[in-house]
Amino acid sequence: MKNITTLFTAQQLEELLGKKYFYRQSIYRMVEEGKVSTFQVEGTMYFSKDQIIMTSLKKLAERIRYRYPWISSLLRIKFDENQAKELTVYGFSNGQKIVANTDEDTEEDLLGKIEKIGREVRIMPDIPVRPPHESYDEPPPPPPHHGHKPPPPHHFEITEVLRRIEERLARIEEELG
Repeated sequence: MKNITTLFTAQQLEELLGKKYFYRQSIYRMVEEGKVSTFQVEGTMYFSKDQIIMTSLKKLAERIRYRYPWISSLLRIKFDENQAKELTVYGFSNGQKIVANTDEDTEEDLLGKIEKIGREVRIMPDIPVRPPHESYDEPPPPPPHHGHKPPPPHHFEITEVLRRIEERLARIEEELG
């Protein structure tokens, strides 16, 4: 049994997959970068829908890994062209998932939503969990990283270099008058 693949023009893919996320220029850029194959019939370029989707999702995964190294969980990306053209990123450690409509959202919009999750995680205060019988009236003890620790060893080296620079500047100022 032979596999039959339907090929589409960039304009057809844009309509079929989502105008904002799978726009024509991004498809042509994938061809220029050698990431997708193109088939030319009578001067018209045709593409495999599945190859365009997989290449786009791999590119998104690379951008997420590079741009948001704080994400330590294994994320998954899913595209469902039948369900309102939704692109879903899930697997965040807090259980959240991000959904983008490819007719309305660009890749940057989706990455911005991921950034927002990161911002929420980074600015969340440390709140101590106490048994129900204890009150929250007194301030909580400071977290362990807020104590007075000795400065790191390279701090002394930097301080010494700065002190020598200041001394040298003072001598130069004296010489100049």
